[in-house]
Amino acid sequence: MKTASDVFAAALRADIEPGLRRLGFVGSRGCFELRDPEVWRLLGIQKSGGSSSSRVRFTVNVMIMDKAVWQEARAEYMKAPARPNPNSVYGQWGRPRRIGALLPGGQDHWWEVSDRTSPERLASGILSAVEGYALPFLRGGAS
Repeated sequence: MKTASDVFAAALRADIEPGLRRLGFVGSRGCFELRDPEVWRLLGIQKSGGSSSSRVRFTVNVMIMDKAVWQEARAEYMKAPARPNPNSVYGQWGRPRRIGALLPGGQDHWWEVSDRTSPERLASGILSAVEGYALPFLRGGAS
């Protein structure tokens, strides 16, 4: 019997990740970027800590960070990764913005997945939100 975790993983692998690549993103495992030589333009898929095999909640985060600023941050915080993670907060240097802030109404938005969720319908909703709201934000350079 499939679980919500199975449905989420299948949607991510079969539909969401390929759809993000068609929109110009590179990456995998919930962390993607639009390549830019000077700025990190990142998108992350963040599962809720309260997710379980029967119910998965997740949201989409976006982050724009100047690469020179990130190098300064790394010089001060040696454990910082080579590339910022769009699902992590980096104090004064940067924090992600949730896609809900970009959607009409500006309310935080989490998708919910159960064992009955259609992976295709789920992916369609995510990709529509990314294409309509996250992508213009990331390409526009607002931070």
